[in-house]
Order: sequence, then C-alpha cells, then structure tokens
Amino acid sequence: MAAVRHDLAGRHPMLRLLQGDVGSGKTAVAAFGLALAAEAGFQGALLAPTDLLARQHAATLGDLLAPLGIPVTLLTGSLSGPGAAAALDAIADGRAAVVVGTHALFSERVRYARLGLVVVDEQHRFGVEQRGALEAKTTGGAAHVLLMTATPIPRTLGQVLYADLDVSDLRSVPAGRVPIRTTIRRPDDLDRLWRFVGEEAAEGRRTFVVVPRIDEASEDEAESVAAAEAEAERLRALLSPLRVGLVHGRMKAAARDGEMARFRDGGLDVLVGTTVV
Repeated sequence: MAAVRHDLAGRHPMLRLLQGDVGSGKTAVAAFGLALAAEAGFQGALLAPTDLLARQHAATLGDLLAPLGIPVTLLTGSLSGPGAAAALDAIADGRAAVVVGTHALFSERVRYARLGLVVVDEQHRFGVEQRGALEAKTTGGAAHVLLMTATPIPRTLGQVLYADLDVSDLRSVPAGRVPIRTTIRRPDDLDRLWRFVGEEAAEGRRTFVVVPRIDEASEDEAESVAAAEAEAERLRALLSPLRVGLVHGRMKAAARDGEMARFRDGGLDVLVGTTVV
C-alpha cells in the first residue's frame, strides 16, 4: 500500500505488478489505490476477465469503499437496457468514481470523465492491446496502472525484465486466515474421501468439487476427464441425502449467482463447478 501511495503521488505514471496467491489480499490493495484516486478527483477502473469475477469484485469493493462514500459502478457485456445506460451515463459524467467490469470497459461506447487509475486483475488473461485500449481512455496524460496476478506467465517475466515495471509480492495472507492443507488422493481412496465429505456436511461444513469441463468429453479427449453436469448427477446419487448444486460458465448470471448464494448460506452441502468457481 505504501508503494502504491508513493507511485500515485509521483510525477511518472505507476506501472506496478502485484503478485500474490488467491486470498492474499490483492483486492484490498487495489481498493486502497482506487480510494486514493477517487479522493484526488480521478476515476478508477478495475478490469476483470469474466462477468462472474467482475460482479464479485464489484460487491467486494462496494463493501470496502462504501464507508468512504465512494460509489462502485458495474459494467459488463451482460448488462443491458436501462442498467447499462445508467452505468454509461455515470461513467461519462464522473459520478462513477470506481468502475468494475469486463472487456466492456474498453469498448467504444464507454467515455470516462477523468480516468486516472487502471487496475487489471488476472492480467495474464488480457492482451497488450486490450490493456492499452483501456489505458488510452485516460484523459490528461497516461494512466496509472496496477497489474495483479496469482499466476505469472513467461510474458509477465518478460515485462519484469525488459519493461519499466515495478513488482510487489504479497508473500503472506492477512491475519486470521485459516491454514490450508493440500493433499492428493489416489482413485482407490475416493470412497473414503466421499465419507469424509459426508462427515463434514454433518458438522455444517461444505465442499467444492471442481472439474475441468461442463459437458462430457469428446472422443479425442481422455475418457477420465470429468464433466460438471455428469459429476453433479453422479454425486447426487452417491452422496444422497446431501444437497448437491452445480455452477458453470454457460449458466445465466442470475441462476449461477443464486446457486452460489445457496451454497454460501448453507442451502447446499456440495457445489460442483468448473474453474468458474
């Protein structure tokens, strides 16, 4: 946060990469930077790769920035009609101090009143030209840019080596986080694993089951590739009477959000999903 504050107060535009594992606090650092920009009279935009992630960021930033009186506006490709028109108007006249969205943020229809800070989450999911299209919407000079990633790729290393890119690492998690234990189970251990899931459900705890595909695998793919829909049906039978839900990227946003809300609120014991989770 001190580095971000220093960069934003400097004479040259910030270009900083923030690396940290999932849950390490990258969004909190981004919220701090966006708040500083808003207090200085500039707009901030946070670019996320998916509609679902953008909505989650909008909700998180809304909670963090509401006590400061800083409004957060959501703009995604799935937003249409009066909602989209209202968001575009708020962005154009500056009422939208912080804008969160997907690729829609750098579309031609979007006009910013005074964009000063661009935050790119999962920056490896966007091309150089895509990021540039959003940065080009800055008025009165180059934008400050904060790139965030939990999965740096070779291009990221190239930027660190050859571009004027500063790097910050979050090497620990915020205080109070529950330690995570990662283990591997062989296929012949899975019966015991599902019994464990049942025991956890009896204690009021829940389980994610993440699979790589939505549909059944095609003929040229490994037969062992699980599909979300088929796995959900299998687990409903195997784990009965546990309540098993399903989420994937092809679901309509309202249905997907509803299913995740049920899981969050204890209405489901197990949630099967693709990497959208």
